[in-house]
Amino acid sequence: MHRVQPHTTRRVPAILATLAMAVAVSACGSGLEGPTPVSLDATPSAAPTGDTERSKAADAALAAYQGYMDAAQKASAIPDPQYDGLREFLADPLLARVQAGISDLRQEGAIRQGRLIINPTVTLVDLESTPKTVQIQDCVDGTDYEMVYETTRSAVPGKRKVRYVATATVTYYPVQASWLVSDGLSHEDQPC
Repeated sequence: MHRVQPHTTRRVPAILATLAMAVAVSACGSGLEGPTPVSLDATPSAAPTGDTERSKAADAALAAYQGYMDAAQKASAIPDPQYDGLREFLADPLLARVQAGISDLRQEGAIRQGRLIINPTVTLVDLESTPKTVQIQDCVDGTDYEMVYETTRSAVPGKRKVRYVATATVTYYPVQASWLVSDGLSHEDQPC
């Protein structure tokens, strides 16, 4: 295992459909005491091979996470639980939870509109495990992201998500030769 310094992306208008919904389907976590970050900022030419591999894994995991958020947002705006982009970035068990959440939206006659702002950070790269994994922590800002009835566009009553911590596991799948987001949790009790 190798601990990693926050390898962040800029605040990206995201790109989600439902980290809020998808990850909320799984239980909220308690406590996020995670590993102490270590820098990934070495230049490729000066970095040992292991650091370069970890840096590439972190970049690929962040790209998968951002792709997931984008695909989930698009799928939730339709709503279509079979939206092609979901399988491009997600694996079970998270894929099944996201699809179930979007199916629930459809059954309620609702969609999600607006956008989430995300700020994901890689907290751990484990290239020694089988399968290889990368852990991501995010501060999800759902201020401009809401669930509305599809026909009237009026807000669905209920608790509105604002800003909270979310975590995700991105796993490397050798058969597909790709990193896919396989699990995640929203920690709604932990504002950020």
